[in-house]
Amino acid sequence: GDIVGQPMLAHKAVHQAHVAAEVAAGEQLGDDKLARTAFDARVIPSVAYTDPEVAWVGVTEDEAKAQGLKVKKGLFPWNASGRAIANGRDEGFTKLLFDEATHRIVGGGIVGTHAGDMIGEIALAIEMGADAVDIGKTIHPHPTLGESIGLAAEAFEGACTDLPPVKR
Repeated sequence: GDIVGQPMLAHKAVHQAHVAAEVAAGEQLGDDKLARTAFDARVIPSVAYTDPEVAWVGVTEDEAKAQGLKVKKGLFPWNASGRAIANGRDEGFTKLLFDEATHRIVGGGIVGTHAGDMIGEIALAIEMGADAVDIGKTIHPHPTLGESIGLAAEAFEGACTDLPPVKR
């Protein structure tokens, strides 16, 4: 938990406590499913509880560059989201970062209302090794803010039909 240092987030501390308890109880020995209960700092979501909220998980574009990781992004602006427009809060966006070679998700961020409620899906996708097609083909209910995650993956793949035409 927090005793091991930064970042000092309650959700990180609880997860580390679960891992420690399972290791101490011997539950990780010889069982592949239980062995997946591990601590991976890449998937600790962070949220700034501002208005609008800002949430992120995984590597950022700057971190990827510093690590020599070639990434490309999929971006879905909330001014193209029916739900965000209906809520009168279309100032946000959802951004996903994918490894250029494998198309596996390595990071993502959301700016907008309820960003903190949605960032967990991106953390799960990173943890599961999902690629852009996996995320884009996940069925999200419409109209919701959460569907912006799938639409950002579709934008990365060049398959998003919900984006307005580019002005020339």
